[in-house]
Amino acid sequence: MAPETTMAPETTMADDMDDMDDGDMEADTMGAFGPACSTVPADGEGSFAGMADDPAATAASNNPALSTLVTAVGEAGLVDTLNSEGPFTIFAPVNDAFAAIPADQLDAVLADQELLTSILTYHVVAGQSLKAADLADAGELETVNGETITFGAEGTTVNDASVVCSDVPTANATVHLIDAVLMPPMGDMDEGDMESDEMDEESMDDMDDAMMGASGPACSAVPTDGEGSFAGMADDPAATAASNNPVLSTLVTAVSEAGLVDTLNSEGPFTIFAPTNDAFAAIPADQLDAVLADQDLLTSVLTYHVVAGEMLSSQDLLDAGTVTTVNGGDLTIEMDGDAVLVNDSAAVVCMDVPTANATVHIIDGVLLPG
Repeated sequence: MAPETTMAPETTMADDMDDMDDGDMEADTMGAFGPACSTVPADGEGSFAGMADDPAATAASNNPALSTLVTAVGEAGLVDTLNSEGPFTIFAPVNDAFAAIPADQLDAVLADQELLTSILTYHVVAGQSLKAADLADAGELETVNGETITFGAEGTTVNDASVVCSDVPTANATVHLIDAVLMPPMGDMDEGDMESDEMDEESMDDMDDAMMGASGPACSAVPTDGEGSFAGMADDPAATAASNNPVLSTLVTAVSEAGLVDTLNSEGPFTIFAPTNDAFAAIPADQLDAVLADQDLLTSVLTYHVVAGEMLSSQDLLDAGTVTTVNGGDLTIEMDGDAVLVNDSAAVVCMDVPTANATVHIIDGVLLPG
């Protein structure tokens, strides 16, 4: 790519969306916001307008991202409760949140109505229909389960889960879609539940580990077990871990072409911003081929995605504001609503992914040095 066409550090190769009318977006979502809001149908009973007319359980049954939750609510016998007058504030795990639970453990929970009810009621606040700003002001609230949940400063996190679509209106509740299943404190569980062979305390801890830590909408693409799972990647150095992640195959090819595999598998520590396959796919094919064929240029681009000497979490990055890369150029990190942005444009779509020698943040754009 010729120098004069290289985009400034604050841009990515993806087409911008400046032609999107903010007023239209606000009308379509009825005030809901967040990356997973795009999974809601644009019209019909499952749209934001359609769900606003129905009570919570019915509304959820029309949202394709909540089908596992709907099954769980049915198994727990809570449909009529969640369709009652309310009002409620509901934290609704998306299908991918349930998919992060090992299948045998999820089946055991669904088969144990008392345990399932305890977990589901930990996701519900009764008597109030609260938006994200209200949650931020409250700081913490007691759930129908009787235990307390806590919220981040912007109301877009609950305990360790991220709210991926906030302020979804229904007829009797405000619903917040979240990327993990919230687990009530162990003391709230019945002793008999904990002693069962199907769901003992160690299994509950394993389930909690599988769901927490890394967060963001693209985390759902990570396998739930094996070398490509979060647990598997945590045991491997960064380049090896990336090779087991299906959303990073183009990056793995680029790292190999640049001869950086051994570097990224070295002791480190590193903080790595890893563009997804879709981020590379947004680059015109001829330009991408030219970069892959030019080892010096490719190395410059890839090392602009690496910070050496530190394993920085998303909160560390936000606290720092600016970090210097191996390339020598700087990256800026800031919040935009509920999204973490790098160089004001590439969003972190799965943050805080652990590997043996690095913390990896998966991003939706390729960063270009100036």
